Amino acid sequence: MNKEAINKARAVYYGLFASLLTFFDNHNDLELIQKTIELLAQNPLDDESKLAFSNMQKLLITKGYDSLKEESDTVFFSPYSAYIPVTASFFLENRDDGKKRLEMVNYVLSSNYRRDNEKFKELEDHIGFIVLFLQKMIEEELNGNEKSAQLSREVFVNILNPFVDEFILALHAHENSSFYQEFAVVMQSFIALERLYLDVKKPTKEKEDEAPRIFTKELKKTRKPITPRPKKNMEEFVL
Repeated sequence: MNKEAINKARAVYYGLFASLLTFFDNHNDLELIQKTIELLAQNPLDDESKLAFSNMQKLLITKGYDSLKEESDTVFFSPYSAYIPVTASFFLENRDDGKKRLEMVNYVLSSNYRRDNEKFKELEDHIGFIVLFLQKMIEEELNGNEKSAQLSREVFVNILNPFVDEFILALHAHENSSFYQEFAVVMQSFIALERLYLDVKKPTKEKEDEAPRIFTKELKKTRKPITPRPKKNMEEFVL
């Protein structure tokens, strides 16, 4: 297993997630997103993500930046569509700015990385910031920082892993999700492999027959603004 190559691929995936979940407002972002998708599409993790990458590329080519930004705004901000929570606190505590935010703040303070308040105004346990932080920690690990490697694992285990499946499901099921529906497929495949790489189990439901939560547009008005995957081969993770 080529750990360095795998970590480079992990950093690229987390970078793509950050680009698409931090609500870009610059046309130059589209070029970076397109290049990253093109790179990852060369070695997809499975058949599902291969098809999803292809669909994402087609949508970007045919509809462009304005359409992508409009979909992002509709999916995450519009009061007229279903609500998608974006913080670990909401998913795990049913409120924003909860204990998970404090946990995430402590992880950030333990690192050399700091949130740029001018560029990123969301909370520290916002999923966009979480994946961006993971990207930075993996990049520092590639430069020999073992503390960053440990931090990235702890953030995945304690912050992202417990809620990411529910986030992916909500994103995939959103009535206005097209590009982001394909994105959800890619993210699901990546998370399955990330768990395998880090030896982390998927969280179990308290009750086997517990139905997934359904988020509606009514929830958004009152608050501030997939299928099982087979085991992956680690070598598929190398770009």
